Amino acid sequence: MLWVAATFGMLVVLYLGLRASIGEHDTRLAPQSVYAMLIAAPQPGEAMTVLPVRQNETVTLSIRSDRAGDVHVHGYDQNVTLKVGAEVVLSFVAKTPGIYPIHLHEKQNPADPNTLVAHRQVAVLEVKEY
Repeated sequence: MLWVAATFGMLVVLYLGLRASIGEHDTRLAPQSVYAMLIAAPQPGEAMTVLPVRQNETVTLSIRSDRAGDVHVHGYDQNVTLKVGAEVVLSFVAKTPGIYPIHLHEKQNPADPNTLVAHRQVAVLEVKEY
């Protein structure tokens, strides 16, 4: 029975040591949602993509597009510039519950910010209360 008590004691020490080393604010353990988005010409009857996440999750959008422009997450004021065919990554913490449109601000000439061609919704971010 002594070995059972010793084993239990070692497990408690290991648990407490791991708990202390991880800590409450370790971002490696923070919940996160990762989505891959492909932005292309809209197709007739295409359903709107809904990206569900929980409040306080880190949201990572990996975006590839066949057109130049900016992707904007309304309500979070997050922007990323797209280059044709290149992948870009946008990450942020979704702190406020609600439904937020994600728009493409398409440009005809990426070198000239005044040539906005289209402003269309490409997805919806749905942040659910935790």
